[in-house]
Amino acid sequence: MVLPESAFDRARRGAGQLFAVTRPAGAERTRYLIQAAELARTHGFAVTWVGCRADAPAFWPWQAILAGLGGDASVLDADPGASARKVLEVLAAAPALVLIDDADLAGEETLQLTRAVAASVHHLPVVLVVVTSGTRLVDQAHAALAEGRITDARDLLDQAAREGDPEAALGLPGMWVNKFRGRTDRALAIARLRDALATNPAEPLRTRLAVRLEAEHAYDRRETECVLQALEQARNCGDQLTLAEALSLAHHALWSPEHTAARLALTGELIAVASAAGLELLALSGLCRRTMDLFCLGDPHAERSQVELARRASGHPGVLFFHAAMDVMRTIRAGRFAEAEEKASACLRLGLGAGDVDAETFHSSHLFAIRWLQGRGGELVDLAEQVTHSPTLPDLEFSFEAAHALLALEAGQRDRARSALHRLTINGLTAVPLSSTWITCMFCVVHVAAALGEAEIAREAYGLLEPFASQPVVPATAIVCFGSTELLLGIAATTFGDEDLATGHLERAVTTNIRLGNRPMTAYARATLARTAGGETGRELFEVAIADATEMGMTARAVAWARERDGLAGRISIRRESAWWIVSRHGKEIRVEDLVGMRYLARLVADPGVEIAALELVGGEDSGNQPVLDLVARAAYLTRIRDLRARIDDDPSPRLEAELEELLSHLERETGMGGRGRNFAGPAERARTAVRKAIRRAIDAIAVTEPSAADALRDAVTTGYRCSYQPVGS
Repeated sequence: MVLPESAFDRARRGAGQLFAVTRPAGAERTRYLIQAAELARTHGFAVTWVGCRADAPAFWPWQAILAGLGGDASVLDADPGASARKVLEVLAAAPALVLIDDADLAGEETLQLTRAVAASVHHLPVVLVVVTSGTRLVDQAHAALAEGRITDARDLLDQAAREGDPEAALGLPGMWVNKFRGRTDRALAIARLRDALATNPAEPLRTRLAVRLEAEHAYDRRETECVLQALEQARNCGDQLTLAEALSLAHHALWSPEHTAARLALTGELIAVASAAGLELLALSGLCRRTMDLFCLGDPHAERSQVELARRASGHPGVLFFHAAMDVMRTIRAGRFAEAEEKASACLRLGLGAGDVDAETFHSSHLFAIRWLQGRGGELVDLAEQVTHSPTLPDLEFSFEAAHALLALEAGQRDRARSALHRLTINGLTAVPLSSTWITCMFCVVHVAAALGEAEIAREAYGLLEPFASQPVVPATAIVCFGSTELLLGIAATTFGDEDLATGHLERAVTTNIRLGNRPMTAYARATLARTAGGETGRELFEVAIADATEMGMTARAVAWARERDGLAGRISIRRESAWWIVSRHGKEIRVEDLVGMRYLARLVADPGVEIAALELVGGEDSGNQPVLDLVARAAYLTRIRDLRARIDDDPSPRLEAELEELLSHLERETGMGGRGRNFAGPAERARTAVRKAIRRAIDAIAVTEPSAADALRDAVTTGYRCSYQPVGS
């Protein structure tokens, strides 16, 4: 078949491709290569076509390839790495089709140099075609994977599938399901499995294909029976490779929290079967998954398993990527955030290099965990929203939508958080499918529901989470750990009003997090328990949480917890958060709209015992008072009143009496106490009145939600020309 034109379009954009052609020598193969060369020339590609031979010098035919592309063939030396760099410089210059014929005859130096070039071809304007006579493309793909060249292996399998090899439909060894996230690519992968089965291949390939197809369906539909039946079929097949693949696929299809213990049993069998059959990659994959399962169960042997994984995974970038992701999780769990962030970046590079579809989403998960624990999650709210629209996310993945809600809440964007939460829960939490990340999704849901006072959502989450109380909040890939699920149960119980139930869960959350070695979540659980406990116990818990958070660099959380600690003593704190004011007392927080009086209260509460001029609160200057009625006018009014009284004594007419009454009323209105002249109110007087009224309105607004806090403010706040906040007992 002729090379696809898309290969040349991609190469022209600097994303070249490798094609391995396995065809017997002869006219048909020659015709294929001629057609490929003609197609390349129509696309404006330079073409160099060279064959290998057994008696050729070292690195042949790369000398001829360089010469054909206008390069210097003499630059090649004894070092394959140095030679590869020189070849890549020439290949990067212009679009080219490189045909290497009879690669079976190439020497070891040529093979090393060709592999080095092939590893970088995806960043070059080059289509590289390697032609051999015997080895199947599927076998070449497996060999490439064993050398850590995952992208090359995928390309080889893709070509093998296009050429009709039914085994290529199985995909790469290691057997993960749902590795094609785009709908088109995934549909093609499923179609290839069906087409391969339709050819009625011999056993054990038929069973291998059937198990793979059932595992994909099980993952999509969140059904387990079909894949477990397929696993039994594999057991009865009598082929070790078929059974090892089936165990691996069943494990991945059961990646929701209710199956964690069952998955652990599957990995034990997978390691035993694959090791006995000499299936190194499947055995290593089993060890990797066993490590994840142990972390998901909070098993103390998880770290030991990870050490063994690191020792055995050398040379397998795909497995090393998962090891690196778990190592980031452990570093976050230890509270070493700067180091964790560096490791997360290194993990991303490793995953991209390995060609893993989850590399970027793993990195986002690491960053979200770090920033949220630091109390800086609001910085990433826009990134979280972007990730929710990523085409590489599985269709049943909802944890990033939940993370978007949580980080919006951290940013003070409550409407945005509420909108995201309601999108997620529109059909109830039972409609959110149990998946590999379900428990981390619930972590976000519970926190957002608590902050927004969504008691019914919290109650539903409690019921769904209760069966997993003994497990930590760890997704199936073990890339983050948010401590004990008991914490979520405690927060949910607090939200729907059962304080006694909440206290028990939160106490167990603290002790479990200590056992897990999760320092940030231990501090977080202590602070959460402190709010529920209140009083001196609450203050002591806050003190420990604040000290630990400060040591770990969780500065924003430490500051917030210090405010809450002070509030436990009855002292009120008021702070601005976006368009709202947050009033804290006795560990409880309420939100008040942005009233002018809240600004005055916040200033007074921030400096207890300090008198502040009302004029200073409103930001004005005193220019003194001005009399309403000057002395001349006052004297004239009094003279006329005396005159009217004398005339009425002589002639008490209604007209004169009405005028006298009007003058007396007017003079009374403009006269102060004791007959003193009344003054116009100056800035100080206006400030006194304005501050008093504004503070009264603000306290009334607080009283709507928290009457006790309002009463405490009425008792402690004094208004007048000078205002102050003097809490009782201070």
